[in-house]
Amino acid sequence: MSFIELLNQNECWGKVVREKARKWEKGWKFSDDAPSMYYVLSGRVRLMALDACGNEKTLWYLSKGCCFNETVMFDRSSITSHSSVRRMKFYHECTENCYLHMFSQREVEELGKRNPELLLNLCQSFAKKVGFLAESLVSLSLESPLTRVCKYMASRIIPGSSPLRARRDISYREMADLLGMHRTSIHKVMRQWQAEGVWDFERNSSEVVILQPDVFFEEASMCQEDTQQRHHYSR
Repeated sequence: MSFIELLNQNECWGKVVREKARKWEKGWKFSDDAPSMYYVLSGRVRLMALDACGNEKTLWYLSKGCCFNETVMFDRSSITSHSSVRRMKFYHECTENCYLHMFSQREVEELGKRNPELLLNLCQSFAKKVGFLAESLVSLSLESPLTRVCKYMASRIIPGSSPLRARRDISYREMADLLGMHRTSIHKVMRQWQAEGVWDFERNSSEVVILQPDVFFEEASMCQEDTQQRHHYSR
């Protein structure tokens, strides 16, 4: 999977939010070594990886009903001085204005003691994220630029749309970062298949119309039913 957006993975944590949510502005960054976990009530957050050379990579997006920065709850060493020797850094960033609730490490531990199902939910969602990351690594290593773009578009299919349409709600630059490609390559792929009649789109439109679904889904290495199931699964 070359593109991942998670939604409602941790809804049970929303039931224990008692305080008014705080607003974080677009562009706000959260360090991965802070001893706090956040719950998204509205908005969109992305996980970024930063290597020793300063290169950035988007790993996935999180929306309503998801927790992030839960790693510190499982790995206490991540907030010790030893964390400074890691070559790869991670941080979360608000891609739009967000309303979030912050849980301290102590609050998470106390809530977990009273409601073990909350910690089980964190373990389950964390396991999914690890699996998604493994899939993404395979995609970046083995799949062609065209396949990656198709998988991204398949993940953005609008359910029930006729003719079939996919959302294109991020820029070529953001898409390039997400798919491990140059934005010129993405532009070339998009225009090539537009010329071949597989899909069509207007320059300033936020949607792509899929004109040849069979060809499209074959390149994305999945059938339309698989895409609908993945779309439901991410929610």
